[in-house]
Amino acid sequence: MLTNIKEEDKKNNNHQLDKSTQKKYTNLLILMFLISLPWMIIKTLTLIGLFKWDYEHYALASAILTGITIIACAFIVSWASEVLQEYLPPNFVLALLAIINVLPEYVVDIYFTYMAAIKEEYTHYAISNMTGANRMLIGLVWPLILIVYLIAKSKRSPESPNYIQLDKTNILEITFLLLSTLYCFILPFKGNLSLIDTLILFTIFGIYIYLATRMGKREPELEGPALLISNLPQKLKKFMIFFMFSFAGLGFLLSAEPFGESLLVLGSKIATNFGFDVDTAKFLMVQWVAPIASESPEIIVVIIFAYKLLATDAFSTVVSSKINQWTLLVGFIPLVYFISLLIHSKPGSPLILDELQKHEILLTAAQSFFALIMILDMRFKIIDAILLFVLFSSQLLIPDIRIQVSIIYIILGFILLLKVLISKEILNNLKESVIYTINQVKKNK
Repeated sequence: MLTNIKEEDKKNNNHQLDKSTQKKYTNLLILMFLISLPWMIIKTLTLIGLFKWDYEHYALASAILTGITIIACAFIVSWASEVLQEYLPPNFVLALLAIINVLPEYVVDIYFTYMAAIKEEYTHYAISNMTGANRMLIGLVWPLILIVYLIAKSKRSPESPNYIQLDKTNILEITFLLLSTLYCFILPFKGNLSLIDTLILFTIFGIYIYLATRMGKREPELEGPALLISNLPQKLKKFMIFFMFSFAGLGFLLSAEPFGESLLVLGSKIATNFGFDVDTAKFLMVQWVAPIASESPEIIVVIIFAYKLLATDAFSTVVSSKINQWTLLVGFIPLVYFISLLIHSKPGSPLILDELQKHEILLTAAQSFFALIMILDMRFKIIDAILLFVLFSSQLLIPDIRIQVSIIYIILGFILLLKVLISKEILNNLKESVIYTINQVKKNK
């Protein structure tokens, strides 16, 4: 243990910061904490009854304040997670980071699900928020990672490839995302979400996390405030990591629910002022506007990674986020719905899906299937990004073509799968990735 500490200190001494740089990084870290505080103080005072905040009258202010808090906390948690790689396997850290980053999504969606037991229309919000966030991760964030990486590459490393090369261990994320995707294909045909779904999806995620903890560590390349924290004494560094994760998690939790309610109020006001249908306006606000803010931690973290030319880490983070959204988030919906029914003295039953909700889940599963088959060659290329973005944009602009786009995703997915099956090079690479990952798991038991 003493040897490890000495080696760690020696490593830190090789990355000492000059005083001006140290001051700059310290000020940046403090700034993110200060930006987060206004809303966290308002919400805390409201919860203990010392202050009253009305979403109806302060909807826009609530949306802005909570959005700012979410973004600031995203920076805080990204820096903490980078330093955490010094102690834990990178796959596990990225999985943990993915969970922390989507806490706003969880809280917003769980809130809508809880309310669905009281008000039936909230069922639409719960499903639309979940499916919108899932599709945005692949259709928008995946291409965004590649764009940012290519911009950074052109400036700092022109010789780097014009695609994102996945690590061999990413086969772990791909495998479990494929498992959860195939299971979620069942849901629209089953017509409901039940506690059986919760059990199965939680089990898939549990096995994934267990295996992720068995992957080997690697030395992280730290920059900015993360490097500042890494140079702290051991005890202080560990305390800062814990504090930053806790602070950011609390910020996400305090911001998500009021952000969701504020959007519903804003949707109603926009519809009233411009003559739109109120229910449609609320649905669209929850499906697309809410995920933009609640996914902003994810987006900011992966942009930072991609700009640092850590494109593989960026990609791994969003794939891991997709796994926990397709497992934990979907699994939480029937569980929270059942608990809410019991609390409100109603008979426990599955959450029934109407036609719109079935189509939403089918489209989301089809997009996930297509994207996964696309990266079985362990590369994410420009043509892949264009295809994902075009198909995502088409169903975004014309929502009524959900079924048609779902069919296109599935057909293209099977065409790509056929290409994989007849390509010896891809099959050999997959085999090597699987063997390497299995060996890593065995080595780190």
